[in-house]
Amino acid sequence: MELDYAVDIKELSFNYGDLVILRNVNLSIKYGELVAIMGKSGSGKTTLLKIIAGLLKPSVGSVRVLGWNITSERIESIKGKIAYIPQTLGLIEGGSVLYNVLLARAPVKPIAFMAGYWGKDDIMEALDTLKLVGLENKAMSRVDKLSGGERQRVAIARALFQRAQLLLADEPVSSLDYETAESIIRLIASLKSRNLTIIAVLHDKEFAYRYFDKIYVIDNGTLKMLR
Repeated sequence: MELDYAVDIKELSFNYGDLVILRNVNLSIKYGELVAIMGKSGSGKTTLLKIIAGLLKPSVGSVRVLGWNITSERIESIKGKIAYIPQTLGLIEGGSVLYNVLLARAPVKPIAFMAGYWGKDDIMEALDTLKLVGLENKAMSRVDKLSGGERQRVAIARALFQRAQLLLADEPVSSLDYETAESIIRLIASLKSRNLTIIAVLHDKEFAYRYFDKIYVIDNGTLKMLR
């Protein structure tokens, strides 16, 4: 049943003009699964992630996310349930770690965002979230002063504070050293226990096979299952 799937893609194709990026992609991901998408640079991994996030529309095919057909229905009501972490992370460089986490609630609490005032409950929950990712002592630090691994943790904390059901991470460890990268992958994998469905674009096969439930590769525009 479709309701069993957090993501259900059928016969999807995507092209830029005459350039075909994805062709005839079928992908079903159950709630709570941890999925890695692999492939060469430029193979279409980021494009697929953006389609699932609702940032791009497929040229052909259907995409259901969290029960909604995002190719034909208005999805404003579920956008807050989808956390997308791009390669650039999208952090506010001059802002504090705490401020960047609180921003996850800006769409649902615009007055607090515009006034720069957040309630005690929001602040305490954000601090608890930072503790979960090991940044409880960095709450007031500026994000541009953090290491690459710490910045990734801020982005993950922001996604958790958003109360997302689906986490999409694009190359979350590509610029990190091995030890730091493994700590971030281990953190992402641990989030499965919080009822999150997670899709991550990865290059490292070792991490994919060690920590992820399912592994797919995009090759010449087609999606194939490796495990």
